[in-house]
Amino acid sequence: MELLYHVTKDDSVIGSVERSKAHLDQVRHRSGMIFLTRFDGKILLQRRSPSNKIFPNCWDSSSSFHVTFGESYEQAARRELNEETGVSVPLNYLGKFLYHVPPENEIVAVFSCRGDDPVRIDRAESSEASFYTRDEVSAIAESGAAAPWLGKGWRIFIDSTAPH
Repeated sequence: MELLYHVTKDDSVIGSVERSKAHLDQVRHRSGMIFLTRFDGKILLQRRSPSNKIFPNCWDSSSSFHVTFGESYEQAARRELNEETGVSVPLNYLGKFLYHVPPENEIVAVFSCRGDDPVRIDRAESSEASFYTRDEVSAIAESGAAAPWLGKGWRIFIDSTAPH
């Protein structure tokens, strides 16, 4: 049984909730996404597995995750990035957004990282992974082929990494 944080709209902790109940009853919980950028500037996206119950076959960030009760957002991000890609690099926190499209009801933290380590995808989670230019990711994030949360996370990434 996987326990997640049950949180308010402002991300205050109410308690814990089973992951299955969080999705079944649309209980707000913590999650996150990571954008891995190679030093050539291309960003990794993964296509969700066709066996995934939520938005199968949709493009998603480099790694997405739920925050297990007792973990911080950053601990969960490091764990999942390594599990889903085999990559272990420092993370940069970029911001959070509220996301509610059934069955998900989440506070989503967005992280970025850079690295050229070889990527090994978890075939249970993803059917494919590829590196794309910023323009290509923008087009994918706005398309019907993307998980619905990808666009919001991508906008936070763009706003946080744009040259000032």
